[in-house]
Amino acid sequence: MSPTSLPAHARRGPRAGVRSHQAILVREQDSQHSGSGCCGRLGECHTELGKAADFSHSRARMEQVGEIYRALAEAAPDLDLVVADPRNFVWLYPAIWRAARKNGLGVGATLRSMARAGAPIAVVVDGETLFSGRLPESRTVVNAVLDRVALRFDA
Repeated sequence: MSPTSLPAHARRGPRAGVRSHQAILVREQDSQHSGSGCCGRLGECHTELGKAADFSHSRARMEQVGEIYRALAEAAPDLDLVVADPRNFVWLYPAIWRAARKNGLGVGATLRSMARAGAPIAVVVDGETLFSGRLPESRTVVNAVLDRVALRFDA
């Protein structure tokens, strides 16, 4: 799914004529791949299989990405804000490549940024991956994104 085909609530963009920066929030995968099938999730806490992962940690990460999205949408209305699935590498990697090269990152730095952005849970600003795999507190992430965008506006 390309970001242009995302529902309006999943993609925000700049107003016409306003220089834009892009933030990509790579979220947790939205479906379970282990222990699932026609019977749904197996091994949840309340089943006889007992104490197996119930993927609540994935849900918590997705909620944190949502919190970051809402905070950024409010704080920076002109920020091109995209939420992406890490499995959508056909869109994700070229988008990061274009943004990174447009913003002056070298080939090596761009490739490193692309590699880090492919992890579930990542934050990419103008092609540069700021966080990957684990996110600090939401406010820290929002401040880092806003600081990065402010630096680029000043440049």
